[in-house]
Amino acid sequence: MFDHPLDGEIIHDKAMPFSADVATEAILPPMPDSLSHVGMRYVIGAGQLTQLKAEGIVLPGALANAVLKRQVEFAAGRFCARQALQKLGYGSVATLAIGEHRAPVWPEGYLGSISHGDGQAMAVAARSQEWRALGIDIETVLTNAAAQPLVEHLMTAAELAIGTAAGMTLERWLSLVFSAKESLFKALYPFVGRYFDFLDAEVCELDQKQSSLMLRLASSLSPQCVKGSEYCIRYRYSMNNVATLCLF
Repeated sequence: MFDHPLDGEIIHDKAMPFSADVATEAILPPMPDSLSHVGMRYVIGAGQLTQLKAEGIVLPGALANAVLKRQVEFAAGRFCARQALQKLGYGSVATLAIGEHRAPVWPEGYLGSISHGDGQAMAVAARSQEWRALGIDIETVLTNAAAQPLVEHLMTAAELAIGTAAGMTLERWLSLVFSAKESLFKALYPFVGRYFDFLDAEVCELDQKQSSLMLRLASSLSPQCVKGSEYCIRYRYSMNNVATLCLF
């Protein structure tokens, strides 16, 4: 998939008070008790990075020369991941490594997903004996001007029509579809092992009462992920954000 089209670096001098915040219930869609989730707020600043390092989060060598924004987001996401794993009984305090295509390497027996944006990071973890795949994503809702040029890259005319028929504005619908496909990518990556395009999956159903949509693969991605396979994505809007969850 792609990085968020509106990512930019904003530097703040004062770090947020350091704490892990479990108010992810108000941000992420409802999820079963077997999932562990942790969130925290952060600012892009040297003080914030120092605080996270003091908590034992180690930046990999690959990020030594990265911009401060990337370093803080990595550290905040990894801190949340470690806390989520510990809530499941995992004892190690090691920072999750970066695997291929920047995917976090989860410890044996566990799976999870990390997302960050708009000053908040979150991670969800589970035991692999209970779930096969997990993906979460949080996005800032795009402006209409930013959404317009992205439509053809993110969805088909049929997908656009689903949002229009549901009475959703272009910016809210496109942001939701973007996030849903990001969550699907994270969930399917262990089975696919490579990037795939936004148009390789398409929205085939939207249920606003249940706050869910169905994504159907438009092409086969791997032996386990074949054309026509469908995946339920739960979503929740919160303030100016939308968060999605893919779990199976």
